[in-house]
Amino acid sequence: MLSWNIMRSTFFIILSLLVMTSCASKDQELKEKKVGLYFGAGMQNLMDKQYTEALKNFLKANELDPNNSEILNNLGMSYYFKGEKDLAINTLKQALKINEENSDAKVNLASIYFREKRFSEAEKTYKNVLKDLTYDKQTRTYYNLGILELNYKKDTVAAETYFKKSIKEDDNYCPSYFQLGVIQYNRKQFKSALKNFKEASMGDCYESPAPHYYQALAMIDLGRFDEARVKLDEVDTHFKKSGFAVKARAKAIELSKLENRKSSESHASRNVLESPDF
Repeated sequence: MLSWNIMRSTFFIILSLLVMTSCASKDQELKEKKVGLYFGAGMQNLMDKQYTEALKNFLKANELDPNNSEILNNLGMSYYFKGEKDLAINTLKQALKINEENSDAKVNLASIYFREKRFSEAEKTYKNVLKDLTYDKQTRTYYNLGILELNYKKDTVAAETYFKKSIKEDDNYCPSYFQLGVIQYNRKQFKSALKNFKEASMGDCYESPAPHYYQALAMIDLGRFDEARVKLDEVDTHFKKSGFAVKARAKAIELSKLENRKSSESHASRNVLESPDF
């Protein structure tokens, strides 16, 4: 049988271990709270385009939790927005080394490659993202691949396919509708183009002037001059500070000349029809 002294000693050892475990648990909890606060503040800074503050917060979060792929992903983007491109790429690669399934980091890395005109690396990385069947932002991946096809490979057919896949993922994704409209407009498929330009200006996308302006262009080519004039006036008045307002005014002048010319041609045609047939 254990003596009282031995039992008491054992009790104190167990009690000490419990106290130490409790202290360690509280320290870990406090550390996690600090990481969360720095991370949340950094995310808000990124959304507000306060990139210096974002960098400070993500650096503090990374110092406390240096092997967190999500922190490194956002730290990498903070570096990029501060002009540190190489450091951004290396940080994003580090995030992927820790978690190769971090699709957000892959998309960010691919987008940096694209902006730096490293097109083949961008394409390879975007396509790798498509393998993640659980990733809920594939609409942007398809869109980015479509833009890459347009600007790098000059393949409008492949681009059109990607934009349609993007819309299939999210039928409210306005940028893909707009790019589809431009492709169709350049093919002189004005009805289809007009439909997509209208879709590109719906809801939250209304504040983008380009789809409105291109609607007017498609209407002119379809001979719907009155509707085109209304739309050009809308662009001129609602988007006064944009370059499209200037284009809309110039196009309205061209439209007036076109209407006058059409009117003159129509009048001349009627005169011919009304002339005596000798």
